[in-house]
Amino acid sequence: MNTSKKVRYYEDEKQINVNLSGNSDGFLFKVISKELETALKVRWKSQLNGFDQRYWDFELNGVTLTLHLEHYLGICIFADKTKTDYEGARN
Repeated sequence: MNTSKKVRYYEDEKQINVNLSGNSDGFLFKVISKELETALKVRWKSQLNGFDQRYWDFELNGVTLTLHLEHYLGICIFADKTKTDYEGARN
């Protein structure tokens, strides 16, 4: 498992995305999910698991975020900006 790459953040008009790993490792995905549960006390709103993708939704400070594993892209956390009041969530 190559964890030497840095976490990358990007944003556009519709989405905020934090790339956590370029590796689509299922074990690393579970480690990240357990850390979210432990450190941030998140509860999963939904968990959709496919053959080569996982979409796990959780809420943090009133914002719905998705922990996502994609075979070709790796692991990221993203939020849909069109569905959330981010200014209200920051306060």
